[in-house]
Amino acid sequence: MTLSPPAVLLTPHRFPAQTARSLDFQVTANGVPLDVISHSAAHFTSLECDGPVSIALTRLHGADGARAPRSIVVRPSRHGIQPRVETTPSGTRATFAIAGPVCLQVEMDGAPLLYIYALPPAAESPRGPHVRRFESGRVHDVGMLTLGTGEVCWLEPGAIVRGSIRAADARDVLIGGYGVLDGSLWPERGEPLKKAIILERCSNCRVENILMVSPCRWMVVLADSEDMQVRGVRQVADTVSSDGIDIVGSRRVRISGCMLHNGDDNIAIKALNDNPGQSGERWCGNVEAIVVSDCSFYNIHGGSAMEIGYETCTEHIRNIRFEDIDVLAVHQFGSVFGIHTGDRAQVHGITWERIRVEHHYDKLIDMRVVWSRWNRDAQRGSVRLVVFRDISVVQIPPNVGYTLSVIAGYDAEHTISDVLFENFVLGGRRVANADHLDLVTRHAHNLVFR
Repeated sequence: MTLSPPAVLLTPHRFPAQTARSLDFQVTANGVPLDVISHSAAHFTSLECDGPVSIALTRLHGADGARAPRSIVVRPSRHGIQPRVETTPSGTRATFAIAGPVCLQVEMDGAPLLYIYALPPAAESPRGPHVRRFESGRVHDVGMLTLGTGEVCWLEPGAIVRGSIRAADARDVLIGGYGVLDGSLWPERGEPLKKAIILERCSNCRVENILMVSPCRWMVVLADSEDMQVRGVRQVADTVSSDGIDIVGSRRVRISGCMLHNGDDNIAIKALNDNPGQSGERWCGNVEAIVVSDCSFYNIHGGSAMEIGYETCTEHIRNIRFEDIDVLAVHQFGSVFGIHTGDRAQVHGITWERIRVEHHYDKLIDMRVVWSRWNRDAQRGSVRLVVFRDISVVQIPPNVGYTLSVIAGYDAEHTISDVLFENFVLGGRRVANADHLDLVTRHAHNLVFR
């Protein structure tokens, strides 16, 4: 007796009718049409599955200025997905299979970027008086939503919540679900621009699985908080100041499984005092025990994929780990690996390990002790004990003679020291010395290459 394999669960996410659909793409999963949403930063679609799925996407001939793409790339490249491409009467069609839940970026030459979010089956929506639940298939204008201790904000798949979320002096807060948090409400109303999520002086809180689009400013801010988690968050933004996740004056933070597309730093670790002597964004606690893992980053305007600084207004920033990261691209004047110690903090114990860089341009490594317009302290800090281990960087012809790396202290007393490069591979060659990195140094000591 031959048993048939169990059927794959497949649930497409259906968005409100008033949400703009893509005129560039059609996408199906196992033959089921998906809602493809148009956004100025990138188009996107999402579904739930628990097993193998066949994806077919068509770049429509009728799209504005459309032409047959010369190349189609599915990222992160480590998945090894090579689409089969054919020309059909309606457009260029690419097909490929996925083994199960995975978040992908598709780049077709001449077309907008497309994100395909294949997610595990959704958890059941929580119920109870402590739950703020936003139903699927509707647009909810919430303005500023404030959460307290033990409260849950749950965005069901296909729900769009317009506004911002804030919690202060709270614990055990959960913001979750597969729905969308849309920050475009504020400029539409002509109101002051606001950050999308701020958890301030909080503990043991989680932000999980939501999709965030169109922020006015920073997207997720963990401010003067501890024991915090951000897991499985997806972001699509092109605003210049749209930092992805800002860890500000906080301790014991875990970021994992996120796919971030931002106009500024994807991850920013800092401590700031924007209003000395006044109330406001005075988040200048020590920063330590931060782990960022299993994420994908795409940066388009500036900043760094992974940044410490510029604001470092605290005593120390230490024990920071970035591991198992795919940097899909850093465009324009940003860097991949960034440390900018502008205030008094002693920055030490920073590790980047198992990082794969698919595209960059201006700077690969940018580590400096500086003073800038963002800084408040009269005293400068220093940087020491930095490790780059098992790093793989793609190099293309425009990198050569243009891209460089910088490791620079401020002066003889405020230096960068004890930096280890171990199995750092650039353009297929293991980096054995500063020249291989096109590295510029100043007040930098004990740089070791293995």
